[in-house]
Amino acid sequence: MLRIFEMLVALLIVLVLAVLVALVLPDHGHVERRVEMPSPTRQVYDTINGFRRFQQYTGLRAFDPALQTTLSGPEAGVNAKVSWTSNVPKVGNGSLTIVKSTQDSDVTMALENDWIGTNKTYTITITPSPKGRTVYVTEAYDVDYGWNLLWRFGGLYINGDPSAVVQGTLASLAAMMAGFPNTDYTNQDISVVDITAKPLLLVNTQAPRSLDEVADATEAAREKIDAVLKKTGLTQTGAMMTITTEWGDENYTFAVAVPVSQASFTLDGKSYTIDAPVPPPEDAEGGASDQPLVAGDRDKKGLLVVDPDVRAVLWYQGVALYTEYTGSAAQLPLVRLNHKAYAETHGYRFSESGLNRPWDEDVSDPGVADDQRTFRVYLPITR
Repeated sequence: MLRIFEMLVALLIVLVLAVLVALVLPDHGHVERRVEMPSPTRQVYDTINGFRRFQQYTGLRAFDPALQTTLSGPEAGVNAKVSWTSNVPKVGNGSLTIVKSTQDSDVTMALENDWIGTNKTYTITITPSPKGRTVYVTEAYDVDYGWNLLWRFGGLYINGDPSAVVQGTLASLAAMMAGFPNTDYTNQDISVVDITAKPLLLVNTQAPRSLDEVADATEAAREKIDAVLKKTGLTQTGAMMTITTEWGDENYTFAVAVPVSQASFTLDGKSYTIDAPVPPPEDAEGGASDQPLVAGDRDKKGLLVVDPDVRAVLWYQGVALYTEYTGSAAQLPLVRLNHKAYAETHGYRFSESGLNRPWDEDVSDPGVADDQRTFRVYLPITR
């Protein structure tokens, strides 16, 4: 009996000591990690101010590569939300909701999952480094334990899973963004617009990367289109378009196009309809025919042949990134590159092939100076 009494007293002493220790343990947990990145501040902010790229960079994927996510709420900013489900117990189910967002500075997200504590948040802060060419990205995890003494003891392990997720998220974020175009689009006005399909006549061409030679190639292509307009009775109904195929190290491959008045025309007594690209017929060996192309044929890209140089196509319909730019055409490659960077940080997909190639429209008044021309620049995307 005495031994039982001694054991109870010992347990009581241990319990009292445990309570005393718990009372002096912090009622709040905090852990943070930092990484230095060469990305522009706006790129980092746009990437973390929404969750369209979350599944690519979250540290949770280190525990469950098959993590399933669902987005809800606005696309970016306060109330944007991502929820996840996982069969891995260490990950479980949970969600993040943006509760505070300060442009180019910080984003705070409320966490809901089965980790201990309340008021659980992640805060990602962006700070320019003294070097000026990089930024420090700091992610902090905060949680309240209150008077729950078991939670306070659990807080001793905050450097376990919470810390691992923070560290993994920052490492994955830096690796992902290293593949984005390293360009700062802060001062470029970029919006998402709806595009309605329209019939075009176009000529594919190429020129060395100089303004004069690109202008000469454009003018030559334009003359070929004008000749077809006269023969078919079609009229131009909008600004001339430059459709980019490849901006190479030495040469620029592109198409010159003009929108036309209708999707049908008559040429040499035959009627044709301008439609979306259709794969050309194949010969018996399974390859496209190598016979000379004539009006009504389809070229290798499925475009309707009008004459040896001019093609017709019903152009892109969908959504696109859009910028109106005034200045020298020499800056258009940078405007297009900024579109690509913006698409990456916002989680928009783009392919740059077929009807998804970027294009710009020259809407300048006749006779305007070369450095004061106005262009509408587009990059087709999938949201």
